[in-house]
Amino acid sequence: MFVAAFGTVVEWYDFSIFFYVATTLTKEFFGDQTDSLLLTLGVGAAGFLFRPLGAMVFGHLGDRIGRRSTLIISAVLMAISMLGIAVIPNYDTIGIWAGVLMVALRCLSGFSVGAEYTGIMVFLMESAGPGKRGLAASWAAANSEVGALLAVGSGALLANTLSPEAMDSWGWRLLFVLGAVLAILMVPLRSMMEETETFKRLQQAEKENKGTKDTALERSPLITAILEQPRAILVAFLISSIGSVSYFLNITYVPTYIEEVAKIPNSGSLALGTVAAVVAIVVTPFFGLASDRFGRKITLAALMAVFVFTTIPAYVLLSNQSAGIAIAGSAFLAIPAAGWSAVAAAMVPEQFTGTSRFSGMAIGYNVATVLFGGLSPLIATALMSSTGITLAPAIYATVVIVVAGVPTLILARSMGKKTLAEVDADKHLVPA
Repeated sequence: MFVAAFGTVVEWYDFSIFFYVATTLTKEFFGDQTDSLLLTLGVGAAGFLFRPLGAMVFGHLGDRIGRRSTLIISAVLMAISMLGIAVIPNYDTIGIWAGVLMVALRCLSGFSVGAEYTGIMVFLMESAGPGKRGLAASWAAANSEVGALLAVGSGALLANTLSPEAMDSWGWRLLFVLGAVLAILMVPLRSMMEETETFKRLQQAEKENKGTKDTALERSPLITAILEQPRAILVAFLISSIGSVSYFLNITYVPTYIEEVAKIPNSGSLALGTVAAVVAIVVTPFFGLASDRFGRKITLAALMAVFVFTTIPAYVLLSNQSAGIAIAGSAFLAIPAAGWSAVAAAMVPEQFTGTSRFSGMAIGYNVATVLFGGLSPLIATALMSSTGITLAPAIYATVVIVVAGVPTLILARSMGKKTLAEVDADKHLVPA
């Protein structure tokens, strides 16, 4: 379980580091023009657009060849994409091709991580005992914040160690080299993982099905998920929409927002981002425990209330010139975002039965991540630019949380107290 969860460190390091050094990448690959930052954020969003495609491919593989093998393949592709970004010549060297290569590698990165977070949540949820899935799956959510912390911490270290010129010239490349090394390390580690009981039951059911006509086990798991579990896909989408918009605007986007609004130097903004990541890591397992103890829906309802009443005030604090007040704003934003991710890590896979859990989650989660994760920083920056309202990101996040949160609480099934066999229960997995 530890090895599996380590993958979220690398995945979120990859995507977080891109947004943390967005201003530097803008100068290096797209020229330092008025709208270049929007273009860079758009490239980051392009990577997210390939997540659903990767999710469909890897979701099918995960339900067919196994959770472990699929996660090994995705680790290899992540290493290639990050190492490629680290060695791309800049705009001054090869002109527009620098941007083209950056887009291509971000798309490869997005495709490869289509398996990561969903696959790891599936693995942890299926490996945990009853009444402990919230805590176990929150380990994946916590590690995503570890990845963000590693990204912002290493970025802050280099920003404070190197001169601004050195950081812009070559220092940022070291950050992507580190990500590539971490991804390569996952390959031998993941080869030692054991398959989950759910997948073993699926394999056994498939063997027993060879002499019969069971279309649900013969057809693609992706098709099975769409035909038989549309409600679960919708709930996964809604929960993940809130998780994505809160994570990317309340944690990852914070350094960029502070640089743009409060005009704080890069080193200072990254320091505040570090505070947000540390707070998120500390509180995440407690929310996982709370969801096991009090129930997933009750915990989500409480977090929704916190989101609605604190997001806009916390953004007000972020733009304050006082370091202490800005730190408080970072913490207020990070706590509910981390909590939602912790609860969602177990609740989303619990919406599905075992036959197509990987595939169904891959659709719901990754489509939401594209629309409300990768696009959120771009939308937030565009809203501020077009309206002149510095609180536009907070208003946008609050609206998404309310619109997606209410139907989530109505439609989601509550399975936190059920055994894995009961969660998986259908005629293909367990006896009636």
